[in-house]
Amino acid sequence: MTASAQRPVTAVELDIPLDRIVLGQRLRTPDTARVAEVAVSIREVGLIHLPTVRPLEGEDGLFKLVAGATRVAAHRQLGLATVRCKVRVLTDLDARQMEVDENLIRGEVSGLDFILHVAERLELYAERHPEEVVAEPVRSGRRGRPPKNFVSLTKRPNAYVRSLMGFAEETAAEARLSPRTVYRACQAYAGLIADIPRLRGTWIAKNEGVLRQLASLPEADKAPVIDILLEGENRSVSDALAKASGVIPTQTARTPVDETLKAFKALWGKASPVAREAILHELAGKPLPGGWVVERADA
Repeated sequence: MTASAQRPVTAVELDIPLDRIVLGQRLRTPDTARVAEVAVSIREVGLIHLPTVRPLEGEDGLFKLVAGATRVAAHRQLGLATVRCKVRVLTDLDARQMEVDENLIRGEVSGLDFILHVAERLELYAERHPEEVVAEPVRSGRRGRPPKNFVSLTKRPNAYVRSLMGFAEETAAEARLSPRTVYRACQAYAGLIADIPRLRGTWIAKNEGVLRQLASLPEADKAPVIDILLEGENRSVSDALAKASGVIPTQTARTPVDETLKAFKALWGKASPVAREAILHELAGKPLPGGWVVERADA
């Protein structure tokens, strides 16, 4: 954590009535299936990781949820009256960043949600480090874009942050990611800012590869390619781009192996972290073709 954050390292643990916890505006809504899984885990083994709350200023006895919306929702689903929480005194800035970081560290966000979490952290980084914010960096000749290592700030018109140095390294260290992963998310965000409202809630939002490909397209090509992809007939950016250009892509015959792999990838993409771990546990120790072995990284 950077020195500028100044977050308290200690917290008080309290059992707090659920009706005294205010959710407020969240970066994402808890997934129904994930809430059900966590509820089962809480019922069987108890609450392992406590939600974090902070006292709500000016409201005696009320607490604002910082991190742990899924766990709080699971307690409500179980019909419990209270939930044990860590209580911290945090600024709005610290609380927002803690929410972002927990979602990133737990790996519970992917695709567009992951990109938007990194973008939100970029906004927070800009507030902490105003010296890193510049107005209108020198634009490159390629389609008039700003240099690749600068990303636009949505909350500050005509303001940019250098994403390659500083921000990517800090975020990677604190959210347990690689700097390259953070930087690629920044690049995708920079190329998709205008298209994000259209992409929310679609199949494209769940496909990080497609999002990155769309982000790299010239601005004039994005809208027609997104239109074609959302029609559902084409799932390939290259095929959609060809169709938008008036070229009918040739269909390659798919083998049974292709279809099986496609079905598995779709299943894996929709699976929760718990379900993915169950799949890997099932494969671990079993004889697999081609000498493949599944084992835990910490084994």
